[in-house]
This record gives sequence, structure tokens and C-alpha cells, in this order.
Amino acid sequence: MDPTEFQLWVSLNEARATNDTGARTALLEDLVGRADDADVPRVLFLARRDLSDAYRRRGHWDLVYRLLRECLADHDRRPWRFTEEDVATLLQWYAWLVECMVDFPDFGLDEIDRAVDDVEQRFLAAGRDPHEVHSVRRGVAAHLGDWEAAEAAFLRWTATAAVDEDDRWLSVVGIEQALARGDAESVSRAHALAAPILAETAVSDEPTVLVRCLMLLPLAEAGRWDEAVLAYRRVQRGMSGEAHSLENHGRLVEFCALTGNETAGVDRLGPMKGFESRKRPLATMEYATSVAVLADALVRAGRGDTRLDLGDDPNSVPFHEVARRMRRVALELADRFDRRNASTVVSDRVRTRLAARPLADFVPLSPTSRPPLRARTDGLSDTALLHLARLHDLRCEQDEARACLAAISATPPEPVAAGVAELRAKFFQDDDTEAVLRRCAEVYRRHGDECSALLTHCWLGLWIVYKGRTDEGLATTADAVAALRSTGDDSACAWGEHWLAHVLAGQGRHPEARASLTRGKQHARAAEDLLALGSLLDLESGISPDGAIDSATAALTAFIAADAPEKALESLARLRNTYEHLNDLASFQSLVTRLLESPPPTGSNRLHGHLRYLRACALIDAGHPAAAADDLNEAIGQASLREGARVEQWYQSTYANHAAARYEDAVDAGLVAANWLDHLRDHPHGLDTADWSDWADNARYLVAESYRHLGDHQAALRELRKLATNHGPLSATAFIAGTHLLDELDHR
Repeated sequence: MDPTEFQLWVSLNEARATNDTGARTALLEDLVGRADDADVPRVLFLARRDLSDAYRRRGHWDLVYRLLRECLADHDRRPWRFTEEDVATLLQWYAWLVECMVDFPDFGLDEIDRAVDDVEQRFLAAGRDPHEVHSVRRGVAAHLGDWEAAEAAFLRWTATAAVDEDDRWLSVVGIEQALARGDAESVSRAHALAAPILAETAVSDEPTVLVRCLMLLPLAEAGRWDEAVLAYRRVQRGMSGEAHSLENHGRLVEFCALTGNETAGVDRLGPMKGFESRKRPLATMEYATSVAVLADALVRAGRGDTRLDLGDDPNSVPFHEVARRMRRVALELADRFDRRNASTVVSDRVRTRLAARPLADFVPLSPTSRPPLRARTDGLSDTALLHLARLHDLRCEQDEARACLAAISATPPEPVAAGVAELRAKFFQDDDTEAVLRRCAEVYRRHGDECSALLTHCWLGLWIVYKGRTDEGLATTADAVAALRSTGDDSACAWGEHWLAHVLAGQGRHPEARASLTRGKQHARAAEDLLALGSLLDLESGISPDGAIDSATAALTAFIAADAPEKALESLARLRNTYEHLNDLASFQSLVTRLLESPPPTGSNRLHGHLRYLRACALIDAGHPAAAADDLNEAIGQASLREGARVEQWYQSTYANHAAARYEDAVDAGLVAANWLDHLRDHPHGLDTADWSDWADNARYLVAESYRHLGDHQAALRELRKLATNHGPLSATAFIAGTHLLDELDHR
């Protein structure tokens, strides 16, 4: 071997050792050019084959087929330059890409048929077993819905499988084909084929991941919820940190959408960024269908106006627009396939999925899953919906308020339309907010609702102050409050005084603000408006340090009685800060204990969840982490319904569940914590990375240990390998643990 060829082999090994990123692609592109120039045929072929995989993962399918054509042309011109092993690799690669041709509607059926025949002729000429040829014919027939031909080819394919082949791959194809047929007998056969694979504890093997993805919805449709949930949890782990097809990502999204877990589905939309540029139309169609099903579920839940955040991606739009776009993409692509196939098989399947209704109102997918917070809008009039939306707004429950607004009819009475416009102006603030609020107040006055007009002016004053016109804003609010006092509506007066106190406190005019709060509390008590009373007391605790604990405690009591958990959480946080400032957290912990000893009021789950988190922290500090596991699950579940659980909560949950020998739960929590902490360590934004590194390594080590206890040694070794190679505080420990685990496996 001359030095040039030797260096090319070194470069090939270096490229293979590089992560599948743009850097690896660039290395392989350079290597292909160098190997071609140096006329080193084997390196050239292997580099082209590896480069095709890199292109495929990045969605550059046109370049994949170009590389295949170059390799076939080289083999046809100079077959002696290919080893027997390389010929086998080339033919298997060719067969697989011909089977993939059905994924591209621009390939005509005649072109596909010619390619299939060419594959068969090449296998015969090479004296190769036709096993892969049967796979190609099966795949093409199944795509076209020709089940007789597909079943015949499937039987020939299984009959010619190598004795040392992993039988699970035969099951994967059998399951996929049976589910595609869709009749009861076929679906039953799919369940039977999947059962032994679903029972495996391992999560990372590719056939196991594929089977779990395929079986999520069939298990749910059969009402086998425990199995479906376990399959979902395990397939999430198997896909974590690995590259997978858009179809598989979409299957998880669709499962979430149809089981009442829309938020979990949204969390899985990362692959949607730029997905239409990946140039495999079948995958784009399948994924767009899944996303459309999720977006439709979000619209039904009143979240259609919520914006999908994909950064600078053009699909960062409200979910009602996501639903429309994805439906259009899916149906347009389905129509292209139908025109190519001269049938409606593809579009019929897509339309059936788009029309699917939820399989359940809500299915908990983990110990931290909780039913989404949904406003009860069924059967309410437009006026009642507006009243409920305003109440949710005052209780800091914006998602429910928006759901109520979304349920209001398209042409409500003018005062209701004004109320909708007012709330939307507050939720989506921009340069038109002031003008919208003034128009709404005018509508209320025309219809004789002076209190609503004046309350709108109270809030308008806050907005004007925020825009920098302090004197005008203060006067606007003060004049409106003065006018409210003459209406005799104590509840309206209480809220007016609340807004006025806000403005005054913001200007540092605390004596006047306290006077306004005193008047407001009198009105709130007269009206028996506990929500207003709690809001006034909470504001008072922030501007009256001497009586902060008494005011905040009274506010908390009022909010609990008013069934306003979000406001209660604000008061609880203020109380904790005040006690901490006084160096008296023991008194705060006593308050937490007393609150937990009382039965939680209806609707106070969010507050109760946070109280349980505070108790969990105390248990961990006292050296009883296992006892904190249930409290942490509840705390994370409730926090995730609004602002989201914090990374330290996931870390604590990993620690507690591992201590309690709940290894499935420890893995799920630990993967969230470890991946999040890795990100914080790598993107510190001015934070101390040392703490994140310690936490990240500890979380991942607990994940590895939990996998080991579950018997999934491959996954445990994967996590230990990550730790050993990241040069963190546990690198040496992970290396030793991985070595011991490999030794154990060698001696079994």
C-alpha cells in the first residue's frame, strides 16, 4: 500500500469517527474527490457509500441517488475493481434505494418497474440470493395497496432470510404491512408479532424502536392503555439523542394528539423545523399529517391562537394556521402520489387520519402527566363565555381565558365583540392597544354599561403610564375610579381601586396607594369579592413591609377561598421571600405543613403541587429522598401545566426515584434533567458552568445506573460512554463502571 492510499484509509476512518454533522459530510466530500483523483477504487466506493448516508440524514436525497448512479456506472465499466464484499454492499444499497423510489412521486411507475427488474437481473448475474429483490417487490406492492402481491413477496422474503439474521426485522416488516392493510385479522396478526418485542426491556435496538413506534396507536385503539403508555415511554428513551425518520417522530406526535396530551405533542415538534426541505415527499406527507392532527386538537382545545415557536422557521405561526398549512401539504402530496399510482390509496389513508377523533380525553403518559387545564365552555352563551374569560384573566389563567374567547361565535352581540377585542388587546399588546381599548369603552357606553367602560379606562391608564405618559395615565385611572364610586357597584369599585393603587405604587406614591387599597378592601368585603380582596391584599404586602406577612397570609387565604390557585402561588412566593428576608424559613415551612394537612380545595391542584414540592425539598434535605418521589411527581406534573417544571425539579426527581428503586421513572426524569443540564453547561449565558457540569454528570450517571437495574445494558453503556468521553467530573468513574459492566457481560 503506497503512502497516498494509506492516508486515504486514515481519512476514511477519521470521517467515520466524526459525528454525523456538516463536518463529517465535508470530510467525506473531500475524501471522495481525493480518492477519485488518486484512483483508489475501494476507498472511493466506501467513501461514496458513507457520504450517501450523510446526505440521506440531512435530507439530500437527490445527492444520494446521484452517488448510487456513479457507483453503478463504475461497476458496469470496471467490475474487477470491486471486491465480492463491495458488490454485495452495492447490490443491497441499490435494492434498498429502488424500494425507496416509491417515496418520490416524480419517479413514475414504469421507471420503478424497470429499476426493480434491473435489480433482479444484477442479483442473478452476481449469483446472489434474491432475498433483497423480494423485499423490493414487497415494498412497492404494499405502497400501491396490491396486498396479494405484497403478501406473496413477503412470504418469499421471509423464506429466503439468512439463518443468522435478526428475526425481529422480519417482524418489523410483517407488522408494518399488517397495519397498513388495516383489516381486523391483519391488525390482530400485528399485535401477535409485536408482543415479544414490546416485552423487551431494551430501548435502543433499532427494530425495538420501530415496533414501538408502529404499535403506539394500535395499542391505544385496542384500549390496551398500560402497554401503550409503557411503549411510549420506552420509545422516547430509545429515540433520545439519535437520528430517526420523520415518520417515527410523527407517530409519537399523533399518539399524543389523540390521547389528550397536546402539550407533550408540541414538545416533540423540534423535527418540524425545515422539515419540508428534506426532499423525501412521503416522509413530508406523513409528518405533515401527524402535525395537522395535533394542531387540530389544539384548536379544539381553544389554543388555536397560540403561536408555535420554531425560531426563524416559516412555520412559527399560530396553531390554527399550522393546522391549515399542514393539512394542505399532506393532501397536496397525497394527490401527487395518487396521480402517479393511478389510485386513491394514499389520499384515502391520509384523509382517514386527518378525520380521526381523540381516543380518550386524557391518558397519563408518565407519573408526571396531568390532565391539561381546559376551560369549560360547552353549552355557554357568548355573554357567559365573555364573563368567564374575564374571570380567568383576573385569576391569571390566560390559556383558559383564550379558550373561552375562541369558543365565542363569529358574530356575537356588539358589547360581547367589544369585550373580546378588549381582552385580545390586553393579551396581544401592540401599538393599537390604546385605540382598541378606547373604542371598546365607547361601545360599552352606547349600550348602557358604564361600569365596564370605566373599568376599561382604569386599565387604559396603566397602559398609558407604561407608554411613558405618566401624568395622563394617572389622571385617566383616577378619574375612572372616582366615577366608579358613584355607581354603587362595590366589586367594580374594588377593582378600580386596585388598578389605581398599582399606578400610584409604580410612581412611588405609597401613602396614596395604601389609601386606595384601604378603600378597595372595604368595597371588596362589601361585595364579598374574594378575588378582588386577595389581589388588594397581595399588592398591599408588596408596598407595606411592616405588615407584609399578615397581608400576604390574608391574600393567600382569600385566593384559596376564591379558587384562584395562580394568584395563591404568587402570594405563597411573596411569603417565602419575606420569611427568607427575616431569616425565618422555619415559620414558612410550618405554614406549608399546615396547608398540606388541610384537604385541598377544589381547583387548587396547582397550589397543592407546589406545596408538595416544598415538602419534597425538606425531605431531601433531611436525607429521605425516596420519600420525596411522589411529591416531586405531583409538583412537576402541576408545574408543567403552566410555566413548566424547572431543571432542578427534574434533577431532584431523578435522585428521588432512583433512591426509591423506581428505575423506569428515574430514567425518564434523568434524561430530561441530563440533556437540559448539558445544554446549560454548553451554553452558560454568564452562569457558573461548574455547578451545571456536576449536576449534568450526576443525572446521567443515575440514568446509566437505572438502565443497569432495568437490565438494559446497552443503554447503560451508551450513557456511561457519554460520561467517560465528556471530560467531566465523573469521566473516570463512568469509565471504570463501564469496564466493570462489560466484564460482567463477558462472563455471562
